[in-house]
Amino acid sequence: MDDLLKGIYDVVKDQHLSKIRSLSKKVKVTSKDNRTTLKGFFNTDSSNNALNALLDLWGSSDCSSTELASMLLGASYGCTSKSKNELTELVWTGPDANLFPVRRSEQVLLDIINSAQETLFIVSFVLVNIPAVEDAIAKAVKRGVDVCMLLESEDREASNNFLSTIKRLNKSIPKIKLYIWPRENRESTQGGFARVHAKCAVADKRRAFITSANLTSAALDKNIEMGINIDGGSIPENIFSQLSSMINSKEIVRYKSSLLTASSKSQSNSVISLENLPLSAKAGTNLKIEFDNKKTGFKAQRDFIICDETEERPKAGTVVIIRHENRSLIGKYRWSKQQSTDSGQAFYAVTVNGFGQRQKIKVDESDWLKFKPFAMEVTI
Repeated sequence: MDDLLKGIYDVVKDQHLSKIRSLSKKVKVTSKDNRTTLKGFFNTDSSNNALNALLDLWGSSDCSSTELASMLLGASYGCTSKSKNELTELVWTGPDANLFPVRRSEQVLLDIINSAQETLFIVSFVLVNIPAVEDAIAKAVKRGVDVCMLLESEDREASNNFLSTIKRLNKSIPKIKLYIWPRENRESTQGGFARVHAKCAVADKRRAFITSANLTSAALDKNIEMGINIDGGSIPENIFSQLSSMINSKEIVRYKSSLLTASSKSQSNSVISLENLPLSAKAGTNLKIEFDNKKTGFKAQRDFIICDETEERPKAGTVVIIRHENRSLIGKYRWSKQQSTDSGQAFYAVTVNGFGQRQKIKVDESDWLKFKPFAMEVTI
């Protein structure tokens, strides 16, 4: 029976109700033995292929003509009703190309927040002081909405923002529930660890906004950003259920300052000087490296992870350690392909810059695929 039900769904899911109503009438007056006369009813091959598959399933079932006709009509009505109840809107923030209305992401986000009556869940990489959004969240809390927010807590670029956001929200919206993704629950990657990168808001399991925009004034108002605003249907409820299940399974947890302290302590506490770099360290090993920052005149410490030769090279602009001619170079690295004016031979010029005089090394084109920094900074 399950196969027959799926076959019915495959036929009706992309068809207008009136078309299925016509098919239902024909099925009702057609015997199972004469079912092949219904082939070719639709105008497209894909639709007729779905119908042919259903007719084969019908032939091996105990379903009568009248029952199949009724099931087709009921399934079509259900699909049509569901599509009517789910409204989607493309949200575009950026230059107006006159193809569809430009609607600022902030407007849609505020609509979602202001519509919430029972629950509101917001996820973003950062939340950088957006008064209108934070005021709307505060009002939602005051009217009794259960407001949860998941933010990235451990990225170097976001960490200062996160801590200032926590202080601000705890003071201005003390009843908001702030969640983080603990370091120990994340998978390790070449860049250090996985991150919270989703951006969405869901209200009352009924409305949802999925967007590329972070919660910053530039992202919500000035950047080129795109998202989908969904009203009704199953998607908002599915998003809320997914986030709730992450709380129930303790994949994400309520924020406590001790959690971040524990994460930072989980890193290697021993400090190694750049000159004493352990060249035999295994890929994935975390090291705290101390080095002379010649631009400031003081020693500096940063966390690094030994690169895995089987994975991709760290992206340009990453702070790395490169071993070259028995020296350890540290800084942001970039590269460009060049050609010798004398020999015409191609090579890659790699520059390392950031903590002192810019340094440059040459890597032959034949060695480039094997070239990789010894370690890269862990952005925590």
